[in-house]
Amino acid sequence: MVVFGDLAGLWKKLGTEEFRSIFIGLNRAQVEELVKAADARRAAGQSLSAIDGQLVAIKGNIALKGRETTAGSLVYSTEVEEENAPVVQRVIEAGGIPIGPANMTEFAFSGIGLNPHYGNSPNGLDRALVPGGSSSGSASAIANGICDLAIGTDTSGSTRVPAAFQGICGFRATMGRYPMEGVVPLGASLDVLGPMARTVEGISLLDAAMLGKKLPENAALRNIPFRLVVPNLEGLGISAEIFEMFEECIYVLDAAGVEIRRSDLSAVLKTHQLFSEHGILVSLEARDQVSQFVDLSDPKVDPQIRRRLERTLPATSKQIAYLRRERAVLQSEIEVQLNGDLMLMPTVPATPPLISDVSEDGDAFQNASAQALRLTMITAFLNLPSLALPVDPTKPSYSVSICGDAVQDERVLSAGRAVERILRGTAQTA
Repeated sequence: MVVFGDLAGLWKKLGTEEFRSIFIGLNRAQVEELVKAADARRAAGQSLSAIDGQLVAIKGNIALKGRETTAGSLVYSTEVEEENAPVVQRVIEAGGIPIGPANMTEFAFSGIGLNPHYGNSPNGLDRALVPGGSSSGSASAIANGICDLAIGTDTSGSTRVPAAFQGICGFRATMGRYPMEGVVPLGASLDVLGPMARTVEGISLLDAAMLGKKLPENAALRNIPFRLVVPNLEGLGISAEIFEMFEECIYVLDAAGVEIRRSDLSAVLKTHQLFSEHGILVSLEARDQVSQFVDLSDPKVDPQIRRRLERTLPATSKQIAYLRRERAVLQSEIEVQLNGDLMLMPTVPATPPLISDVSEDGDAFQNASAQALRLTMITAFLNLPSLALPVDPTKPSYSVSICGDAVQDERVLSAGRAVERILRGTAQTA
């Protein structure tokens, strides 16, 4: 939470070489106006909601009144927006303070998070590592202590991957939970907004604001009973380090009294195999979508993003129809296999690569992006609300995800709060 007297220091910090690449632009006049109003409410003992007065980073593909929406690109831009995206307006009405459009991967199409146009947002845990994408600036704003909260988008993992890489929390909601008006699309059948925060409670409070619910500051968030199921992860390319972290996490949760079972959950591996054999739905949709408003041959397009888009061959309607039919089948299968339980899995399969290893090497970039999104892409395809939370917030990629059936968002967030308390040593049982 910021007060008006702190703003000069904030603007100075964001003007330094280390931090200026977190945002594409800043809403200084609006921020100062909203902070003054929040200060006045605080002095009067009033509050609009539990997020009143908190700074919120808004990903650069989400409309902010008075600014162009660039989606992290130099070749794409809307006119100056006349209105905020509805979800941003809800946050303002709850007292949240949008600070400006956060940096991102161009067109939101990479799990790495680099942007040659606006600079690379700094990883809050290790400056040498990629920040994760595509909501790189949103995660960096929190991890570097600039903002309390952030809103990203998540088509295949774009909130959860940067959250994992930077030791914070990120959430992919059930499709349709939040209004998508004012958001530049990437893959319409997969796009969803995602709140980000340092803690699961922060995610829960921002989620409420994004839904238009103004929870009071002392709101008691409901605890819902849960059980966890661990899927068979063989064949998903999880590194030895992340696998060891995950097994230790299971041990800690089990010792704390959380009920855990192991199951094949074959729908997970079937989805991975579907991608390998028939292509990735988001890539097919993204090529079609981006090509509608950008000439991919334009030299000002990030060459890594252009290459990723161009590597996806134009899809036939038959291919896309097949993937969508299989998606419906696999969504039904995972619902039966979970049988009301929540799934626990690593958020990402490996630690983030060095910027120096991927920024100039096209093959290394493409391989690292595919690896970063490997697990989150599966749960997005299955439309599972998924919460990424750090097992150790000081170590990049030491993160697990709790996933549930569609529309079980509150249950996932409640379980996440319980798991977080255990992992942080503040509770003995769930």
